[in-house]
Amino acid sequence: MSKSILKKLGFLKALIIAGRVGRVTRKYPFEKPLTTSEFRGKIEIDETKCIGCGACVNVCPSNALTITSRGGEIILQYFIGRCVYCWRCIDVCPTNAIKGTSEFELASNNASDLYEIVIHDTFSCKSCGRVITTTRMRDYVLGKFQLSENYIDLGPDCRRKAFLSAIERRFGGS
Repeated sequence: MSKSILKKLGFLKALIIAGRVGRVTRKYPFEKPLTTSEFRGKIEIDETKCIGCGACVNVCPSNALTITSRGGEIILQYFIGRCVYCWRCIDVCPTNAIKGTSEFELASNNASDLYEIVIHDTFSCKSCGRVITTTRMRDYVLGKFQLSENYIDLGPDCRRKAFLSAIERRFGGS
């Protein structure tokens, strides 16, 4: 037999096997794609739970999450186009504000659709006026820990100065 006849027989054999087995692929995008429960897709940030601590920003390997300060606001920004879906941010979020989804169809004609932004009000030091953190972060810490009322509203530098001054007044300075 010639090679062309063998090729035709091979094709017929494959066609017969495929006819017996049936369809093995999905009619995507008309049917929902097959994903497992472990599938990692886009993250979603719950603005009501986010305290703006920046833990997610520190662990993001692709810099998809960034935090910036502008005026009286601290802005957490998630850029989907840079995300590698490692979900490290979900693991470190202290308030469980970040949830993982199985959503992966993220293409868009509008670049602004690829950004998710959370805006926080800032909390400033009562002594020097420098921005310390977000108001939500301050409230979260106050709810979790008992802090001295004398130093709650001070930034790290002013807190240190006030503490040293109090020690000096109590024990006498040199």
